[in-house]
Amino acid sequence: MVYVKNCETYEKGAVLECVREIFDRYNILDDVSGLTVAVKPNLVCKKTPEHAATTHPSIVWAVCKLLKDAGADVVIAESPSGFYEPGILKSLYKVTGIEQAAIESGARLNFDTTVTEVDNPRGKYLKKLKILTPLAKADRIINIAKLKTHGMMVYTGAVKNLFGSVAGLEKTQYHFQLSDYNEFADCIIDIFLANAPVFNIIDAVVAMHKAGPTAGEPYTLNKILASTDGFELDVVATTIVKVDPMRVPVLRSAIQRGFVSSNASSIAVVGDATKSGTVQQVDNFVVKYNDDMTRLHFSDGILGKMMAASMRPRPVFNKSKCRACNECVNCCPAKVIYIENKGGKKYAKVKLDGCIRCYCCQEVCMFKAVKIKKPWLNKIVVRNKSK
Repeated sequence: MVYVKNCETYEKGAVLECVREIFDRYNILDDVSGLTVAVKPNLVCKKTPEHAATTHPSIVWAVCKLLKDAGADVVIAESPSGFYEPGILKSLYKVTGIEQAAIESGARLNFDTTVTEVDNPRGKYLKKLKILTPLAKADRIINIAKLKTHGMMVYTGAVKNLFGSVAGLEKTQYHFQLSDYNEFADCIIDIFLANAPVFNIIDAVVAMHKAGPTAGEPYTLNKILASTDGFELDVVATTIVKVDPMRVPVLRSAIQRGFVSSNASSIAVVGDATKSGTVQQVDNFVVKYNDDMTRLHFSDGILGKMMAASMRPRPVFNKSKCRACNECVNCCPAKVIYIENKGGKKYAKVKLDGCIRCYCCQEVCMFKAVKIKKPWLNKIVVRNKSK
């Protein structure tokens, strides 16, 4: 079952009542007294709430306040893209508004940067893995995602949000070792299963479309979505914004592994944002799919491989916007990004021959200096193929 609640503002009082209604429906607060509950928001990068790249602090505050009032010990834990260090976490919490949310709700902010190995018997590839210690040690995890598009995985919501349970630059190893999108999607599912959140919330009051997950544009949806089942939650969320679940690698793999149906009509949907038990869809939410090569079916043989290589989307760096801050250099799994110094001007460049198209560079860039572009041949062939 997925609960879809209308919420037209981030005003704290209104958000608190929305979250309270959701918690009451699922009896979330009934037995949390004395338990340690880890709250996992999406804090992918150091951006203020109005950018819509991170979970809004009002929702984090409301969740933490209700848990604290019910007697739980609450800790907020996240590992952003890039380094996972106390100083970086402190700055991240402050800029995203989570520091103030913690102060006002009574929740603790995590600064423990150790990891703990956990067993994952349901994993396809990852039977054991290391996750953030506060998540591994918590009695329960509540997952608070942000509805956004994603350069590599097309869409990010409840399931993808738990990739943030992997510490810092260790994420790059998963990208490099599992650079095939389908294998990486299964890796994301495995990580979600290892964390096993008891409840999942998606902040869709203001979502992000176009060049997500950090460089896109805000898109007002005025909704908070929630469920005990993260897979069902994501299928309903994608249905609302008219994104095809079968073209989202994580959801396609989840459907193939039997975790969820691709048909949102088979999922019970309740709440005041529904109509006769069905979700109300929106228009003009822009998503960029990345499966053009697969759908064209011409990548066999030497000529086909050359054709496919020439048509692959690629990261393009804007020299005028680049600050040569080294964030993309540090996070690149394939280690193919470097800083060029030409005529006194420093800017990032990428060796495309070694690029695995994970688009981590776009994700971590604070200055929107990286765009994912499709070559002209890709646009022509895909357009003609779709006619």
